[in-house]
Amino acid sequence: MSNLPSRWLAVLLALVFFAAACGGETTDDPSDDNDDERTVEQGDDPGDTGDAPETTTGDGAGDGVGDDAGEQAPQATDETPQQEAAPNIYKDPRGGIFAEFQQGFDRGDHPFMQVDSFCLRHDPAADRVDTDDGITADSIKVGHIRSRLEDLTGIGFAVPVGDPKEMYEVFIDYINSECGGIRGRTLVLGYAEADVLGVDVDGSRNAACLAMTEDFNAVIVMNSTGFGGTANLCLTEEQQTAFISNSGQPEEFLARADGRLISMAPSSEETLRFMVSDLLSSGELEGLTLGVAAGNAPGEAEAVEEGLVIPLREAGFDIVFDVIDCGGGTICFGGTPESVTNMINAGVDGFFNVLNVVSAPGYIAEMVNQGYEPGDVRFFTSEFGAQANELVAGQIANNVEAGNLYNGARIVDYKTTGEFRDPDFEPNAMAALCNELYGAYSPSGASHDWRTLGDSAFGMVETVCDVVRIMARTLYDAGDNPTLADVHEALVNLGPVDVNGMTPASIRPGKTQASDAIQTLDFIFPCDQRLPFIRRAGDPVCITGRNDFRPAPR
Repeated sequence: MSNLPSRWLAVLLALVFFAAACGGETTDDPSDDNDDERTVEQGDDPGDTGDAPETTTGDGAGDGVGDDAGEQAPQATDETPQQEAAPNIYKDPRGGIFAEFQQGFDRGDHPFMQVDSFCLRHDPAADRVDTDDGITADSIKVGHIRSRLEDLTGIGFAVPVGDPKEMYEVFIDYINSECGGIRGRTLVLGYAEADVLGVDVDGSRNAACLAMTEDFNAVIVMNSTGFGGTANLCLTEEQQTAFISNSGQPEEFLARADGRLISMAPSSEETLRFMVSDLLSSGELEGLTLGVAAGNAPGEAEAVEEGLVIPLREAGFDIVFDVIDCGGGTICFGGTPESVTNMINAGVDGFFNVLNVVSAPGYIAEMVNQGYEPGDVRFFTSEFGAQANELVAGQIANNVEAGNLYNGARIVDYKTTGEFRDPDFEPNAMAALCNELYGAYSPSGASHDWRTLGDSAFGMVETVCDVVRIMARTLYDAGDNPTLADVHEALVNLGPVDVNGMTPASIRPGKTQASDAIQTLDFIFPCDQRLPFIRRAGDPVCITGRNDFRPAPR
């Protein structure tokens, strides 16, 4: 392990918290009708956006015209009974918990909540005025921070998620050109990048925070490529800016953000508690001697102790808990041989994998080196360390013997990883809608198809689409002349939201991590199923869900 290149020192587990690997790039011809003006990037002055676009109602509602041409609609009187609009409920064809979730999600006529349209053209607000930093009478500034995932390719961790920068631009441009912006205000998109490798990744992320807040005055900042560390607090606590992220966040960060930090995923501690609660209720841990090894990267071991070790001990289990030294970075190998020896001496036959993408492969390989054989130990894991992601978990199988040992690992998580392997699979309504729109409007001509594996771009499109809709829905709900306080109030009161996979999710005061459901998934090596995840060399791997979704055990 000592010969690992030093440039790995800043690889963070949050960088692989992107959408499930269920898509691929195709060579479809680009649309010829993509001449819309691009959005403004960071540091640019949006200037005078001019008059709001003309709007139409689309369906004739409220125009006083009856079914027949020239026939006046009847006028309501005091005696006329007022009829409430029927609920607009999407009937999820998957049934079960998905259909139950949708029953509580009345989409009404909201411009940013429909399933068959990304957004609807709506009337501009009258008497618009400048209200706050980033909000003028004609525009609202929003930001996108992109982590440079492409930098990981050189060290063997390719992250082929397409072009998230273009994805954000396409969806923002569509809102402006096709739907009238937000109540007549044009969205102005700022952009910043953050390093994922180097000697000062945290500094790069904080610089991106300041670029989007102090320099650009973004009202809401968005990220879907992983963004961790103190920059989350730079955005939400120091700069008091709303931040929508697809990555799980520490509960301390969520609390300190005071409702301004939104995560698509459960909190770091919560994803562990979900797993523990589920395993305890199923009885699967009975009779096992349990062990866990956590890295000492900032906050990591503390979260594992709080979310995993303490609940297991309170349930009456003895658990071997070792902390692996990360040397001040995120690659954690210090003390690995000694820890594995501790597991063997204690007779550990149930191991919780909470290590990250570059640390777990070495630990599992050391278990093989010290004599663990397939069947000697059961593995349990979750999204902590991103181990519910095939790109991450697949690295364990770079060592074939380690892959065979890890085969059959049980995963408890909110993701829909591997759902495309079902012969009857069809993309959910939002995934299909978002990818169709992106393929039609992408200036580069990019188009992604879940049936072509090799990258995760199809899922990334849906993730970006969902993040942008949550942003737009928040700004719309904040009212005709919103202040920053109005935006923050609207954000924490969204209720049910669309997230990747259209799994049950909601946001409310005191709960700004969206996911509300979990399922059981299995790591399979080698994988002979339909559409396996092909690594650079060696046998393919699969993570396959059992589709036994149930409410998250809060």
